[in-house]
Amino acid sequence: MSNSENNHPHETLGINTLKRDSVIRLVDDDPSVLRALTTFLEMDDWQVRCFKSGIDFLHSPGKETGCVILDVRMPGLSGLEVQDLMKKKNIPLPVIFLSAHGDIELAVDAVRKGAKTFLEKPPKPDKLLSSIEEAVQAHVELLRAVADLVTLEQTWNTLTAAEQQVAGLVAKGLTNSVIASVLGVSENTIRAHRSMVNQKLDTENAVEVSDFIHEMEKLQQISET
Repeated sequence: MSNSENNHPHETLGINTLKRDSVIRLVDDDPSVLRALTTFLEMDDWQVRCFKSGIDFLHSPGKETGCVILDVRMPGLSGLEVQDLMKKKNIPLPVIFLSAHGDIELAVDAVRKGAKTFLEKPPKPDKLLSSIEEAVQAHVELLRAVADLVTLEQTWNTLTAAEQQVAGLVAKGLTNSVIASVLGVSENTIRAHRSMVNQKLDTENAVEVSDFIHEMEKLQQISET
């Protein structure tokens, strides 16, 4: 059975589901900006949580899906510094930056470091809403990928080191005789390892073993973004 049947379907969630299950974090030292954005987003049915500083946000980012909207220039920690600390603290929320300054250099740096969007204050309503929806959907997909990766890696780690080595060569399309020659063991040993690989990974042939490994590698790349 192909491992793809065991993974969550990665369809795009409906906007109502996103709004029901997610929280938009607003980080800005200007209370009037927080009030205006909160009113606007709540009118569009988003759940909102406000923070008056980057430090407050980093102390309690929450575990819900969503995104964080960061002011670029704040006293104490700047938005870019908060972004750097989010990476160090493994807070994988997508970042949308707001700036009243239109600083192109800052925008380039922010996006290079992984920010989803860089918008000038006041942001255009439609652009802000579309950026939020895109960011929240990306966060949901990231969490799905991480969950799927954990499952695949747990299954993969049930293989012995020798079985993992054989599985990797099987996935490359090598025959039993070639694998036996490469590893310096008998073909019977390779057959025994392949049998255990198929049993543990719930695969039936070399194609499914290859699919399993490729899916795991793909999810590893996604989870590192």
